Amino acid sequence: LTLPEPILWHSEHEREWLSPEQISCIVGSGLPLGQLIPNDMYPTESPCLRRSIIKTRGGVTGLLGTIGPGLLFIYSIRRRAASNDPYVSELAKIAYETHFPLESVKHVIVNEVQENATEPFIEEHVYPSREGLTYPSADPQTWDYATPEFRAIMGTPIGKVVGSFILCSFGQGVKRVSRIVTLHRGLELHKLDIRFDIEDV
Repeated sequence: LTLPEPILWHSEHEREWLSPEQISCIVGSGLPLGQLIPNDMYPTESPCLRRSIIKTRGGVTGLLGTIGPGLLFIYSIRRRAASNDPYVSELAKIAYETHFPLESVKHVIVNEVQENATEPFIEEHVYPSREGLTYPSADPQTWDYATPEFRAIMGTPIGKVVGSFILCSFGQGVKRVSRIVTLHRGLELHKLDIRFDIEDV
């Protein structure tokens, strides 16, 4: 998969360590955190890269994120519905597989979800399904595969982007999202991060 008309696209990357907020999203994920924790003395030693693919002319399509071994963080995605540009899931595939073997991806984390359908839906329909759970919650919430809440999150616009990324990267029946973790952070817990854990089928 490559970008159509590369002249219209600006694609760049630079090495950087994960931020404390990004580290907090993957605590408990089973990844070896030791090699990902920042070492300011060796900024170029980071296995992670900040990555952007942005269309520069003819409409706004783009992806901003950070990738690392097994990790794809997405902070910003833009694409007009009626566009002929590649889907965001395809840009995510290009961003990751340029630097790491595609089959190594274990987690897709969408940071600070601001997409106007996903967050209200999780607040109004997913969290109330757990007795006593308020939104936002200081504790990460895990939603297991095939539960009604899991299916509901996968049906949101953000869930569909991640589902499309897996389908466009591996085809059907190869990998799947095995669980979803929702996390709140920030002073008033106003930032919602969603981690999609990926496993072999």
